[in-house]
Amino acid sequence: MRTINFTALAILLLMCAIQLNAQKLTREQYIKKYKDIAIKQMHKHKIPASIILAQGCLESNNGNSALATKANNHFGIKCHDGWRGKKFRQDDDAKNECFRKYSNAIDSYTDHSYFLTSRPRYNSLFDLPITDYKGWAHGLKAAGYATNPKYAKLLIDIIEEYQLYKYDTGEAYRITRAEEKARKEAERIERKRAKLERKAAKAAKKAEKANYRYYKFTGQTPPSTVKTLENAVQPPKGEATVAKHKVQKGDTLYSIARKYGVTVSDIQKLNPGINAQELKIGTELRLK
Repeated sequence: MRTINFTALAILLLMCAIQLNAQKLTREQYIKKYKDIAIKQMHKHKIPASIILAQGCLESNNGNSALATKANNHFGIKCHDGWRGKKFRQDDDAKNECFRKYSNAIDSYTDHSYFLTSRPRYNSLFDLPITDYKGWAHGLKAAGYATNPKYAKLLIDIIEEYQLYKYDTGEAYRITRAEEKARKEAERIERKRAKLERKAAKAAKKAEKANYRYYKFTGQTPPSTVKTLENAVQPPKGEATVAKHKVQKGDTLYSIARKYGVTVSDIQKLNPGINAQELKIGTELRLK
């Protein structure tokens, strides 16, 4: 008869329990992870970020519910008529109810905003000031978002305990908006730079072809000066004289490539995943 080592079994079960518990998000972690998404939704749809985050915390059990982990549904939104996306089944007010299933959490946050803005029963909420989280909480309950009679109080308690109202106005709001504006401007400048580089390279090639045709017609040997024009508009191809470069303030992939006589594509191949728009100061880039 096989003997069971109950001590070893107990240790194993304890370790499994600790591991499962460690994987769960705390409320603080959930808020930190999704606050920027909530603020962006507020900017776009005029729903208080505090309300979005509080609903996300409450409806998804801080991102740990089966609905959140298996269906990326953070707001308990059911299928309803007209839903054409993926579906997830679980017991709720009734057995085996249909809930919306998303590819990722961002889609869930986006659909939550669309859900509130597209249904007339929530229209009056958008007449409230963005800072009136209490009015929003009571309005959501009155409009039938949830059946729990304490729903408004639960939202308000979360907002006040974790000071989520600070995301509706003030410094957090301004910083997030400024960061988003700066990111878009950087992307615009990079697109413009890349476009100008392509135009310049194209012009250089045309000039070289015209130069070649001219000297072929006259029977002369074309000078090498035309190639200089091409080198002036794109990083020269070659091998860097050093193996690495530490990113400094003001560096771009283009300026680094020019400095070491390589191409931007060379740097990108040697440093997979590097983001050309968000080079971090101090990052070491391989050059060969």
